[in-house]
Amino acid sequence: MLAAVYNGVNQFELAEYPLRKLDNGEVLIEVNYCGVCGTDHHIISGKAHANIPVILGHEFSGVITDKGHNVNDFQIGDKVAVDPNIYCGKCRYCRKGKVQFCENHQALGVTVDGGFAEYVIVPTSQIYLLPNNFDLSIAAFAEPLSCCLRGIEQAEIKPGDTVTIIGGGSIGLLMVQLVKLSGAAKIILVEPIESRKQIGLKLGVDIAFSPDDKNLVKSIIDYNDGGTDVAIECVGKSETVELSLKLIAKGGTIVVFGLAAKDEVIELNLQELFRNEIKIHNSFLNPFTFDAAVKLLVSGRINLNGIPTSKIQLKDIKDIFNRVDHTRIIKSQVTNKNKEE
Repeated sequence: MLAAVYNGVNQFELAEYPLRKLDNGEVLIEVNYCGVCGTDHHIISGKAHANIPVILGHEFSGVITDKGHNVNDFQIGDKVAVDPNIYCGKCRYCRKGKVQFCENHQALGVTVDGGFAEYVIVPTSQIYLLPNNFDLSIAAFAEPLSCCLRGIEQAEIKPGDTVTIIGGGSIGLLMVQLVKLSGAAKIILVEPIESRKQIGLKLGVDIAFSPDDKNLVKSIIDYNDGGTDVAIECVGKSETVELSLKLIAKGGTIVVFGLAAKDEVIELNLQELFRNEIKIHNSFLNPFTFDAAVKLLVSGRINLNGIPTSKIQLKDIKDIFNRVDHTRIIKSQVTNKNKEE
């Protein structure tokens, strides 16, 4: 089969790749769509870890084309979304319910072969059945949405809160919709690209600012008469985390969601944190949120038609990673062939 294989820093090649036989409890999935994540870019550039060699791609959906022994709950032809994070269930963290810290964690598309391929082998524990008529392009958003749901849990949004989202890429725009569902009274977006600000406004943002706006901090503080109750940082840069600290109200919560490079650091004024009771949370992986993500997508409560998504053939996947200007593309998905769902 054709697959995009990672062989080391900046070594990412299309190649014919052999498929092994299915083990008990596994299915073979024909990949229809696989989203391209910032993590994929980080892996290829050496800023994040992955095993070598490995087929990248962890945001995917497809159709079951074969199954191993002891697979009774799924049938050939079923449409499925795939949770890439495989937890052992036995280590000290799994036993505490903190599966995201699993000491034996495996991830499809990072430590074992993932979705940038024509086919992928997946344990049945990781697949979620979809309606027969469901759009598999939308289903491929289940993984990033599940991660966003974890971030929303960490944000602890209360009805009536003002929430500021920093970054209007695909993650920020998913966050906008989840924040709206959480009961926030005001939603603020900070994003430099005008087209993304306009999409945010259509999806539920009340007011949008550019990070270059004069008096940005004062404008947001004045808008909420004292700062934002919750700030969700979706960029992964030291300057955007520092902006969150400037915007947050006393007793507020910051969620550092964006994946930063290893050398990104900030300085904290400890007395300011102490006096203002600022809570800073992170959000790692998607513990126990994938099922909810699938249900939200199937119910139509998350609007993905408003998020422009470019679809690129697997054979052209390197074009995505060779782009110089990513500002016009909000989300890219790799697909194997043109077909109606």
